[in-house]
Amino acid sequence: MIHNNTYFQIELTARKIRQYGQSILKSHGIDITIEQWLVLNVIHENESISQINIGEILVKDKPTISRMVRHLEKKEFIIKTNSSTDSRKVELSISKKGKALINNLYPIIEKIRFSGLNDLSEEEKKNIEVILQKIRKNLDN
Repeated sequence: MIHNNTYFQIELTARKIRQYGQSILKSHGIDITIEQWLVLNVIHENESISQINIGEILVKDKPTISRMVRHLEKKEFIIKTNSSTDSRKVELSISKKGKALINNLYPIIEKIRFSGLNDLSEEEKKNIEVILQKIRKNLDN
């Protein structure tokens, strides 16, 4: 039965996390998706990063990253500039408007991140982390 399948349970949990996060953002009038937030945050943490590198960090394909970058650029949260070292590459950085959004979002994102973990002990949280790391490592082989 599908409900007894571990992978299904992991995927179901991931979907629930995204849905919950999206509803919290919407309730605060934030007009970006959780996925766009992840891209924005990666750019914030890695100033002048390329779309390829974002895709590698978030394990997303090029078209998905390109689409999210276009949305974030259209909303003026990020700035695209040509690379000073390679004219074929574009580097992404956070705009002033993007930095303001990030500063406003951090407390909201923290609430989202910890809501699902509230009743878990530190040991349980660590066990989940270890188990998920093992699953990813198994899939890398």
